[in-house]
Amino acid sequence: MKSTTKCNWLIYGILILAAVLFTFLFSCTTSPLYEHHPFWFRGDSGIFQELGICLLQGGIPYIDLWDHKGPVLWFIQALGIWISPSWGIMALQSLSLSCTLVLWYKISRLIVKNHGVSIVVALLGLLFLLAFYERGNLCEEWCLSFISLPIYLYFRRWKKAQTNQPLYTSLDSFITGLCVGVIAMIRLNNTAPIIGFVLWDFIACIKHKEYKRLWTNIVAICGGMLIIFAGCALFYLIKAGWNGVYEMIYGTFIFNFLYFEEKSSLPFLSTIQHYILPVAFILILILLAFKNKKNNTVILPCLVSFVATILAIGSCVFWHYTMIFIPLFVVVFGLTIQGKNIVGLIILGFALLYSCFVGYDAADHLLFRLRGKTANTEINDGFHRFIKSIPENERKSIYNNGLNHMGAGLFADENIYQCNRIIYASIYYSIHTDISPRLQEYQKTHGIEQLQPIWVLTQGPKPVAQDEYMQAHYSLTDSISGGEFDPIWCWKKNS
Repeated sequence: MKSTTKCNWLIYGILILAAVLFTFLFSCTTSPLYEHHPFWFRGDSGIFQELGICLLQGGIPYIDLWDHKGPVLWFIQALGIWISPSWGIMALQSLSLSCTLVLWYKISRLIVKNHGVSIVVALLGLLFLLAFYERGNLCEEWCLSFISLPIYLYFRRWKKAQTNQPLYTSLDSFITGLCVGVIAMIRLNNTAPIIGFVLWDFIACIKHKEYKRLWTNIVAICGGMLIIFAGCALFYLIKAGWNGVYEMIYGTFIFNFLYFEEKSSLPFLSTIQHYILPVAFILILILLAFKNKKNNTVILPCLVSFVATILAIGSCVFWHYTMIFIPLFVVVFGLTIQGKNIVGLIILGFALLYSCFVGYDAADHLLFRLRGKTANTEINDGFHRFIKSIPENERKSIYNNGLNHMGAGLFADENIYQCNRIIYASIYYSIHTDISPRLQEYQKTHGIEQLQPIWVLTQGPKPVAQDEYMQAHYSLTDSISGGEFDPIWCWKKNS
C-alpha cells in the first residue's frame, strides 16, 4: 500500500513538473521568461489581462471595459495579477494544467493497465496541446481541467459498473454541474465536450427505469451550475445593481449567440491545417474504437461529445478552439493503445507527428528566445516612456481610438486600462460593434465627444484626427514609434 502511494505521488510530481515547465517555456504572454522579450502583440491574452487590471482597480468588466468572455475569466486574471504582475497568472496556469494532466493520467489509468503507459498518454496529450496553445492564457486552456473532471468521473463510474460497485452518481452530478457552471461562465461553447457523457448517464437511467436517480442527477447538475452563476450574478448585483447583472449576461451569453453566426476570418487552407485535419484524426480514432463492442458505453458518449463540440464551435473557427477536443483525444488515445489496434496506432502516430509541425507561436517564440535573439521592443519602450511622461491622474483618461491587437497588451504592461469601454474603438476595427447593434448604439453615445478624455491614441502611417470634434479640441503632442508597425499618435485635449 505504501509503495503504491509513493508511486502515485512520484507520478503526480512528474506531471506537475511537466505542467510548470510547459507554461514557463511556452506561455509567452505570461511567463517571466519573456518579460523583457515581448512579442509584437499579446492578442486575447492582453485583453484578458487588461480586464483583470480593470477589476483590480475598481472598474467593472462589461460596464467599464467590454469583452465577450465570462466573469470567471476576469476573476482568474485579477487574482493572478494580484499575486504577482510578473508570474502570478503563469502560476495559476501551472496549477490548472497540473490538475488537467493528473486527470488525464487518471482517465488513462482507468482504461490502460500500465502506469507508465498512462503517464505517456497524459504527456502526449500535452504535446497535442502545444500545437494549439498559441501564446497561452486563452479561455480554452482555463477550461481544460473543468472539462476533464466530469469525464474522469464518468470513467470512474464506468469502471465501478464493471465490478458492480456503487456508483454515487448524485455527488458526481453535482461536481459535474459545478464544472459546467465554471466553464459556462468562462465561455459557454466550451461545455460541449462534456455533453455526451452527461446525456449517456441520463439515457442509462431511462433504460433501467431509474427515474428517481435521473431526476436526482438532473437536480444535482442544475444545482451545481446555479451556484456558480449565482455567485457571479451576486458580485455584479453588489457592484452595479441589476444593470450590472444584465451586462454580465449580455457579454457572457447573448452576444456570443450573435458571434456564433460569424464566418471564420482564417484562410481556408489554414482552417484545414489547424482545425479540420487534427479534428479528423480524433474522429477516425473514435470510429476505429467501435471495433471493440465492449467500448460502446465509452465510445458512443465520446462520439456525441465530438459532434456537439463541432456544432458548438460553429463557423467562426480559430486555431486555439481545437484545444477543447484534447480530453476526447486522451480518451481515444488510451482506448487505441489498450485495444492494440494497428491502424489506430498508425493514425495516432500521424496525429502526434502532425502536432509537432503545426505548433503556432508557442514553439516558435521559445526557439526565438533561446537563440538569444532580441525582440523588437521599440513600441513597448515607447509606450512605457509615454505613460511615465504624463501625470498619474491622466493615465485613467486615455482613449484607445484604434490601436491594433497590441493595444491591450501595452496597457496591461503599464498596469492601466483604457477609458473607453470597447477595446477596439476604431472605425477601422469594429468586429464587436459590427456584430452587435446594441454596442453600435453605445458607441454613438459614448464616443470621444461625450467622454472628453484627456488623451486619445490613434495608429496609422500618418496622424489623422478621425472626426470634427477631435480636430477642433485635440492637438498632436507626442508619438510612439511602431518599429515594424505603424506609429502610435498621442493627442491631448486642448486646455
